Amino acid sequence: MASPPQTKVSSLLNSIFATAKGRYHDRHVAWTNLSGVLAGRFSLPIAMISLQQQGDLDLLLCCMEEEFANKATTGAGDTDVDFTFHYQKMLSEGWVVGCYETLRAFQQRDVERGAQTDAVSILPSFSTLFADLELLRMPIAKYEIARDKRMKEPLNLVANPPNNDASDERVYDRNDPRRAHFMPTGMSGRGSVTWLAIDHTAPREYWIERRDLADRLLALGSEVVPAGILEAQRAAARSKDT
Repeated sequence: MASPPQTKVSSLLNSIFATAKGRYHDRHVAWTNLSGVLAGRFSLPIAMISLQQQGDLDLLLCCMEEEFANKATTGAGDTDVDFTFHYQKMLSEGWVVGCYETLRAFQQRDVERGAQTDAVSILPSFSTLFADLELLRMPIAKYEIARDKRMKEPLNLVANPPNNDASDERVYDRNDPRRAHFMPTGMSGRGSVTWLAIDHTAPREYWIERRDLADRLLALGSEVVPAGILEAQRAAARSKDT
């Protein structure tokens, strides 16, 4: 008896990403524009590929977020064990780390160039976005609180959600080789993964939503002046001074 044809995972993945691009066509165009604008401003053409890859992943996550939100609203769902949140969280964490590394490379370029009043990385929108990504990246990738080497004393933490027992209270000590921090996670009303980030320098803790991070990153595409236009503006300013 012939065995049934094996499902091709690669074909499914191609179909899934194509569906996401079709469903979020305008967002796909925005990611393409953003990649060109930022890569051009930082003279880092290869970053176009990285940003477009993060864009593809964002479109897929937007589909998952929309479907989760719809399921929560209608109450409909499969009766089988559902690992959707597990995979969505996994992909969301990869997206956060990838975006952080790209923006860090951009920021480093500005640092190496020296102080410039029109530098992209000094824009408040860029700075606050990068700061939020940094707060998430360290616990995700290294199980540590971001910038814990700057801590002057151990940090008292409370479990979220609480266990209602002695395990609710714990101490994070940067000098403890066994230290570890696991960020509480959840889902926003629109089905996007959220993380409870800790900024010990403030000090404060607050929830950060993946979809909000993506929207703020895409907004840079219309805020940042493209390299060609910026050069023309600089040339015009120089001509006025001569």
